[in-house]
Amino acid sequence: MSVFLDFVMNNGLGSALAATAIVAVIVWLWKSYRNRDDSKRIYNFLLASKAGTDFSFRSTEAISSHTKIAESRVAELCSKHKKIKRNEKAKQSWQLIE
Repeated sequence: MSVFLDFVMNNGLGSALAATAIVAVIVWLWKSYRNRDDSKRIYNFLLASKAGTDFSFRSTEAISSHTKIAESRVAELCSKHKKIKRNEKAKQSWQLIE
């Protein structure tokens, strides 16, 4: 461990690599947090929408409007969510998997 610390403390390249790694981990953690938070907001909207209306599918535009998340991001997060599926007939609409 002390060899590693010596390399980082006494070498400009080592310091730069360590700083880059730390920044990359922080950015990755922040992005993961945002994705999880936005996915949860979308899921909760679909859950409330399912209980409050007769609609089984909600459009990307409706989800985006209600959650204040960009349409492209809504589509990306919905396509990755394991409890949300896309309508096969209307490509820009989503529903919960039961």
